[in-house]
Amino acid sequence: MITIVCAEGGSTIYALKNALNDLGEKCEILLLSNNNLLVEKEFNINTDLIHSRCGIGDYLDRLTLFSWQVLNILEIEEHKFINPLETIHNSSDKFKTIKILSKNHIKTPKTALIRDYEDAKRFMEKYNLEYPIILKNSFSKCGLSVKMAKSDEELKKYTKNAIWEGTILQEYINFGENGKYKDIRILVVDGEVIGGYRRVSNNFITNLHLGNIVEPLKLNDDLSELALKCAESMNGYIMGVDILPSKDEYYVIETNTAPGTKGFRSLGIKADEEIAKCLINYKKNKK
Repeated sequence: MITIVCAEGGSTIYALKNALNDLGEKCEILLLSNNNLLVEKEFNINTDLIHSRCGIGDYLDRLTLFSWQVLNILEIEEHKFINPLETIHNSSDKFKTIKILSKNHIKTPKTALIRDYEDAKRFMEKYNLEYPIILKNSFSKCGLSVKMAKSDEELKKYTKNAIWEGTILQEYINFGENGKYKDIRILVVDGEVIGGYRRVSNNFITNLHLGNIVEPLKLNDDLSELALKCAESMNGYIMGVDILPSKDEYYVIETNTAPGTKGFRSLGIKADEEIAKCLINYKKNKK
């Protein structure tokens, strides 16, 4: 039995469940938004492997640790997780992700964890950064908390509660061309690049959750090697890697331990099947 733990349902959750079933594996979904769910001190589930599609993150514009606490309770019961909980925790924290990638000599935008406007200005002055500048919640998801400040006035507004919101300030990498913004999402599963695509938007926020579209990506050796290095650095068995192309350079901005598969499915890439195979393999090899 493989259990998928998720905050809410969605096309990826059910596509992955179907892929597991098609391969002959029984799968259940633990939906943390289920009204009948009660997590008390004896809480446990009967399963051989847990695949979490949630971690620490924003829900309804507020930070919630509920999903993370449920996962920790299940870890105490000695369940095995793919991805490992440490990987999920590290990838949930965008600032920690940047730190880990940088320590592994992977190019990332200049980034700082800030408390207030004064921190932000000191950071910009240290690295001679000009507006625009990017701000985001370190634990946000789906691009919902990403903002661009174009002036001191906007920066003051967006940093008002920075210390309470885990705000990071990030160098703006201009990847727009002819009014379109196209970044890159690559999927790595069990040490292999499964595929990738470009996310296309009319502005610098490209998340598919916000209604943006995908177009095919021709992977080259540089991109594949970069994605594999990111997954290895984060100890990710199943990992989406988000990359900004800029002139002749690539900047990695995030990793994702629960990458959506809808974009891959739309291009005929069998992401769900490959993830399902990975989960079944680690269930069989469970110690």
